[in-house]
Amino acid sequence: MEDKLRAFIAIELDPEIKKFINVFESELKTKSPSGLRWVKVDQLHLTLKFLGDITAPQVEAVSQTINRVVGENHSFQLQVEGTGAFPNWRNPRTLWIGLNKNNELNLLFQQLDVALTSLGFTPEGKPFSPHLTLCRVSDYVDPRMVQPLQKAFEDFHVSSLPTWRIKEVVFFKSLLQPGGPVYTPLSRHVLN
Repeated sequence: MEDKLRAFIAIELDPEIKKFINVFESELKTKSPSGLRWVKVDQLHLTLKFLGDITAPQVEAVSQTINRVVGENHSFQLQVEGTGAFPNWRNPRTLWIGLNKNNELNLLFQQLDVALTSLGFTPEGKPFSPHLTLCRVSDYVDPRMVQPLQKAFEDFHVSSLPTWRIKEVVFFKSLLQPGGPVYTPLSRHVLN
């Protein structure tokens, strides 16, 4: 194992949801200006906590903490809900698809945040906003070139996408490569 590795905790997407998003993303790419860095659909996930660089000894402690917290929570349903841009469509830096914020997801997020804070990780300083990052806008791109995508995002019929049951949480390592990051599971943790 490396001396330090980039790590995060996430929920993987159902393959059917990925198919819908892949079609949507493919259509968007044909209308997009250059300078948008699209996330590969097979790498889309809901990040619960980005840990940054962690040491090899921290991996086991984090994995045990995730296992304890996840084991205290029940499986739940998720559904795609809404689209948008961060911070907004006037100055888009990230284009995303939202997920419904439900009590089970929020509780899981809060419990993980508290438990990992006790291990020395920085607590999240803002409310949880469950979303899937579709693309990032490069700094040199004029925001006005991206704004026409707003209508396509608003017209995306997320309500037609099926719900899916979340049964596990995954602890990933992220290796940055020239062709984009490579995510590898370090451990999987099953919800009650």
